[in-house]
Amino acid sequence: MKRRIERVKDHVIICGYGRNGRQAAMEAKQYGFEVLIIEKNESIVKQYLEDSKLMYIQGDSTSDDVLLLAKPELACALITTLPNDADNLFVVLSAKEMNPDLKIISRAADENSNKKLRRAGAKNIIMSDKLGGHRMARLIAEPDVVEFLDHVLIQQKSDVSICEISFAGSGSLFTGKTIRELGVRDSSGVNNIGLRHANGDYVLNPSPDMEIKSNDKLFCFGKYTTGRKTQSNARSIGRFEVAILD
Repeated sequence: MKRRIERVKDHVIICGYGRNGRQAAMEAKQYGFEVLIIEKNESIVKQYLEDSKLMYIQGDSTSDDVLLLAKPELACALITTLPNDADNLFVVLSAKEMNPDLKIISRAADENSNKKLRRAGAKNIIMSDKLGGHRMARLIAEPDVVEFLDHVLIQQKSDVSICEISFAGSGSLFTGKTIRELGVRDSSGVNNIGLRHANGDYVLNPSPDMEIKSNDKLFCFGKYTTGRKTQSNARSIGRFEVAILD
């Protein structure tokens, strides 16, 4: 295990292997990421991790010494799912200090913790209780919509997905071209359902004549290929194969 951890990079660190942590680990593995778990509960380690293909460190993730063992300076993301908001806040602060560019996602139980976690450096805050309540109410009002989204986003056997395509660092290859010129739909059959500009503004159902700018992100819906998303290049973006039309 130590030898595996010594070689790891571009991995996802997950602090806490409770229900949320296990789900996050499973999803990250399906996307092709290496996953490294930090869990201090010995019984959980023995039950779920000792015979697993996942990498793990048994220890308290709020300890800087333990967190450093997970190599946050080389990780691509960190997810902290500890049950206590104060512990999550401590992990976020420590991880951000160790790697200012690390993408951090934190669980929160108290809505008042949201702003504190963001100020500490968390990119996204997930309130599982709030999401669960919203979903249950939506199942009463629009059950078919919820079931359809579950089929797309949650079901493991679904052959379709919503994928984001980032144009950051693509230079002149994609930027300055319109969505029509990208030919995403023509070459792959996926539908362009949204666009996010670098300033954070969203555009739903963008026009085919909308011009792509540097650091924009395009959201597509359709069938996907398996495996981890590739970096942008002349023939592929995200998990969709595309062609640039002359």
